[in-house]
Amino acid sequence: MLSEEQIKMIVSANESLRVQLADANAMLTARQEEIDLLNTELAESTALRSKLDGQLAQIESIETRLDEKQQAAKGAEEREFELHQELTGMALLNKQYNELLQDYAYLQSQYKDILAQLTALQHDHLQLEKTAGGIGELQSRLQNSLLERDVLKERITMLESQRFIKDI
Repeated sequence: MLSEEQIKMIVSANESLRVQLADANAMLTARQEEIDLLNTELAESTALRSKLDGQLAQIESIETRLDEKQQAAKGAEEREFELHQELTGMALLNKQYNELLQDYAYLQSQYKDILAQLTALQHDHLQLEKTAGGIGELQSRLQNSLLERDVLKERITMLESQRFIKDI
């Protein structure tokens, strides 16, 4: 039979392990919340990148149309009546072109911001992977501690049974 002091030590060790388990569970929950937040940010970043790609395709399409209009303006030099109409069209196109250049600059700025966010997300992801590795190690250590506790319990039981046999 265990002495009162041994029982107190076992109870104390058990409480300590419970506290460690609670801490590990709390840390695991916090890390899972961080993972969920990063996944949300990654989804938003992916959506922004998709939107940017669509806008870049539109810009390319508009630039293609602009090139076609400029070639049409060169061919219209032979026709004086049409030249006036084409020049008016060109003025509008130049205005659109300037607006597109401004839009393009704005989109480039957004693209750089998104790339910076993506880089930050990738950095956060690496940090999260490191943290997940640490959590895995803590879980492994906790599992080993639990196994050691079970072995010690078995040894205590065996020693108690041997002491009981000796007493008889």
